[in-house]
Amino acid sequence: MVNLCHKIKNIMNKKVILPIISGAAILILSASTVINSAGVANWSGSPVDGGPGSGGQCSACHSGGSSTPTLAITTSPVFGGTGFARTYVAGTTYTITVTPTGSGYTKFGFNTEIINSQSATTTSVADFGTWGVAVGTNTKIWPASGNGGYPTCASHTSHETSNAPFVFTWKAPTTGTGYIYADVLGANGDGSTGGDKVSGVTAYTLTLASGAGIDKHVDNVNELSLYPNPATDNVRVTYTLRERGAVSVKLYNLNGELVADLLNSTQEVGVQANDVHLPTGLAKGLYMVKLTVNGQQNTQKLMVY
Repeated sequence: MVNLCHKIKNIMNKKVILPIISGAAILILSASTVINSAGVANWSGSPVDGGPGSGGQCSACHSGGSSTPTLAITTSPVFGGTGFARTYVAGTTYTITVTPTGSGYTKFGFNTEIINSQSATTTSVADFGTWGVAVGTNTKIWPASGNGGYPTCASHTSHETSNAPFVFTWKAPTTGTGYIYADVLGANGDGSTGGDKVSGVTAYTLTLASGAGIDKHVDNVNELSLYPNPATDNVRVTYTLRERGAVSVKLYNLNGELVADLLNSTQEVGVQANDVHLPTGLAKGLYMVKLTVNGQQNTQKLMVY
């Protein structure tokens, strides 16, 4: 199925339509993807895939749905900026969540790329930043090294129902402007490509945050580590403070909802190792532990079993 889709895509992408964009470089969040239980790489609607509405989106095969699905993209820590202008902090590892919604569909898939150019040729486009790992069993990372010349992308390994998020991690570079293309496809689950729907494309920018906050974030604290991981009831949270600060450690589920406050204190410079207790009766699964020091954040995933 994957090889066939790539063949269809290569045929349909001989000509590429670039979106007309004014002003600064853009980060694009769109909506489509083949409902294949193994996922299908690089159908995000990015220029390198063919552009919005082309053979690079699942609308090339899927159509006929009565309503248009949508998606929400959230990050932890939260990207800066508002509206169409978003910013990242250099060297920060973000957990990115793509959540599909739409009435009338029993299954959803997704695809996401994070690239450094809006060029239409695969040879001139590279990954922007560093891809991390898939969080959970329903998400897969397709490395560029084995992706037929296309950039790295994330896709699904199992189609999900509405509001079931797809989650992965990504580390921001030290500088530059990048482009995220993310899309979802809603399918009615009847085994055919009819009765399905792809949404349109929305554009955003992703640029380096400016000001003293960047240096403060990078210099104040090393990335946190969790032990044991997976855990059952107790976790040691370790990090190094480069200056005295107000520290909080919070536990969130993958929907971004606060589960527990694990630590709140003022701590001194140096290595900090804090033993914290997880809530009694906490459901098994993946969670995110967020460390905040003087307003700056670091996040790490935690498996509870």
